[in-house]
Amino acid sequence: MFIQTLGRFVLAVVVVMLGYFAANSFAADEGKALALSKALGQVKLFAGLTEAERDALRTAATLRRGRAGERIIEQGKHSGRMYIVLDGQAEVWVNERRIVTLSGQPLVGEIEFLDGLPATADVLLLQETDLIELGNVALTGLMEKQPRLGYVLMREVAKIEAQRLRDNTAK
Repeated sequence: MFIQTLGRFVLAVVVVMLGYFAANSFAADEGKALALSKALGQVKLFAGLTEAERDALRTAATLRRGRAGERIIEQGKHSGRMYIVLDGQAEVWVNERRIVTLSGQPLVGEIEFLDGLPATADVLLLQETDLIELGNVALTGLMEKQPRLGYVLMREVAKIEAQRLRDNTAK
């Protein structure tokens, strides 16, 4: 009788503890989702998307903190993702030569996304910053399922590329 009561007590404690840990995990996941939603809502690249489209982007995006000096893109290698540097600056290097310093929520890694070939440059973070990572495979799938979202994003990426071409031609 004592053993049965003790067993029920232990089971009850385990259930309560699992519930506690699950609730904390859920709260942490929900907090991350809210932070990602807020970040996606502040990015200029996504300004032409509806709120529902930005919510759908969460399936292809993650929010993380990048370290100062971190190489987020490596020349000659596939990363399988693009990045938006939310605050701070990043430097672009080609063949160990600094090409440009980017700021103002730059999109990087888009060349690999567009042509599927390895990265054409190294991209280094100059300071600790928040990053939105966009997985190329997941984003492509989302764009195929939601053509308007795909059109808006590709139009914005084309504008970014056109401006970069103009800037480089003027030098």
